Amino acid sequence: MTDKYSVYSDFDVQKHKKHFVDYLEVIIHPDGSVHYAVPSHQEYLIRYLCRKRRITREQLAQRCPRSYYGDFMTWLCMQSGCLCVWSSLIRGVSLTHAQVKTLDKLKAEGVLHLDMTDPDPYRFREERNACAY
Repeated sequence: MTDKYSVYSDFDVQKHKKHFVDYLEVIIHPDGSVHYAVPSHQEYLIRYLCRKRRITREQLAQRCPRSYYGDFMTWLCMQSGCLCVWSSLIRGVSLTHAQVKTLDKLKAEGVLHLDMTDPDPYRFREERNACAY
């Protein structure tokens, strides 16, 4: 039997490392759970928030303040508490202890490549809400 694993599977760091090289596009929920960002980070967060709040996409869009029209991803991260994670970048607003623990694990497993010379690599830059790297 072949090992069928893809971005549509539940995230497993060992299987991920076996099937993907220099690729990481995931969402980390406030509880630390990791999910592939399919079909994209923004679309995943939209669907997640709509399910969680039992609202339509249109209702979600109407709730977005004008000041975030040009930075919708940041607003989605604020509303969901989730982090958007790529191989060398993290986007979000704040971190839970569970998310920090998960980020540390991804770094230790070699799938997250942040500049760890920064004394606080998970600190967010206020102007862009992107993690220092």
